Amino acid sequence: MPETTPILALPLIAAGQAQKHVTHNEALIQLDAVVQLACRDKDLAAPPAAPAEGDRYLVLSPAPTGAWAGLSGQVAQFQDGRWRGLAPKPGWLAWILDEDELYIFTAAGWVRFRSTLRQLQTLTRLGLGTTADAANPFAAKLNTALWTALTTAEGGTGDLRCTLNKQGPGNVLSLLFQSAFTGRAEIGLSGSDDLTIKVAPDTGGFREALRIDRATGRVDVAGPAPAPLLGAPALRLTQDLATDGSLLAGGLTMQASSGGLAWTVAGLAGTGGTAGGFAGGLAVFVKPADRTRPGALREAARFGPEGNLGLGTSAPLTTRLGVAGIIAHAADNTWSLGTPALRASELYAGTGAISTSDAREKTPVAPLSEAEIAAGRALAREIGTFRFHDAVARKGNGARRHVGLTVQRAVAILEAEGLDPFAYGFVCRDSWPAVAPQEAVPATEAVRDADGATIAPAIPARAACPGRAAGERYGFRTDQLLLFLARGFEARLTALEAAAGP
Repeated sequence: MPETTPILALPLIAAGQAQKHVTHNEALIQLDAVVQLACRDKDLAAPPAAPAEGDRYLVLSPAPTGAWAGLSGQVAQFQDGRWRGLAPKPGWLAWILDEDELYIFTAAGWVRFRSTLRQLQTLTRLGLGTTADAANPFAAKLNTALWTALTTAEGGTGDLRCTLNKQGPGNVLSLLFQSAFTGRAEIGLSGSDDLTIKVAPDTGGFREALRIDRATGRVDVAGPAPAPLLGAPALRLTQDLATDGSLLAGGLTMQASSGGLAWTVAGLAGTGGTAGGFAGGLAVFVKPADRTRPGALREAARFGPEGNLGLGTSAPLTTRLGVAGIIAHAADNTWSLGTPALRASELYAGTGAISTSDAREKTPVAPLSEAEIAAGRALAREIGTFRFHDAVARKGNGARRHVGLTVQRAVAILEAEGLDPFAYGFVCRDSWPAVAPQEAVPATEAVRDADGATIAPAIPARAACPGRAAGERYGFRTDQLLLFLARGFEARLTALEAAAGP
């Protein structure tokens, strides 16, 4: 019969043994030492100066001294005023009190229990620094977290891809951001397979701020309805003012790419500081067509803070439109400049206007008839001075006098000579339709359901419009009228010269 147990080497009581209590007590003392093993420390190389009865230490020093000499790797127990070693076997567990850590004895010696964990499978709950519950089976309470890729040297690819999956398009897959455990923002696939970003105020549900269509890649930005004049932008771009003299302050750039090389071809940016005689504005930049990728962008247009527009130049303060270059319509002889109801006040030019008078583009010039000449002479006699009614209403006697005649008298004179007034290009009559008045419409926000989907779109504010009655207005092509009058003058001079004789 063996004298000790095979696992803990506890002493056994032999048959007929005297003083059996000694052997029994020895076994109890040893059990007291190793059952629920809790050691005070594991980093000492020598016994403490004043140990307490029953104290245990894990001796990991390779060469311990004093009463611990020869106990390396063992559990040192202080009992009955002396130290003795307990040799561990694989699988022993020891709780280290000063570390609050569990150690396990393996073939490699004592190791931290957590380092032996290799797999955790089919867990139902896991809490890190906090308690997981049924609503949050995985919960973590911490200040920082790190996910890093397994490098190629470690047998990985160097990449890191986190995959989140949902059951189907109608389900939600998202990251929810909270403040004081109240939702404030959500990013993900919310009830569809389009990527959305939603935000929520202190009260009320989520509202969709941005959606990226999964099929086209189109980005829709949904913001609050703009308040008149103040603005509530759906998208705002900001940056610190540039220090390189460009005076740009936030914007968008469009780029082209080829062969892995990208270069900017156009841009839209706010402007800061002072440039072009005003502070701030919105600038449009394009790259010159120099057939090379490098090169600086060139300012193509700028909207000034007063709503002025400059094309090829910074918009000046004194004009609504400033152009550095030729202005031309896209089609020849197709569109007018202004309308009968919306006329220009004055036209400034360094020289006179040039009207087409190329013989290759006209029928042969026919001489004026006697009736036309008579009408020209009569029209000349109608020339006088007049004032405009609106000028008199504003200025009274200070209204300036103008020289000319009216179309209505010209029509009457031509008809008196048996002529059709509107068969001549110098007589003009234009009309315009009525424009119905519109009441002001206040802005309204979009109506959304609990998931943030739009039920009714937002309606922007609209200013009131007084409308305009239908009307007509007569006018002259002055250059042609003057030529018509000149032919009448010539006929009159010829008659006077003939009457005076040689």
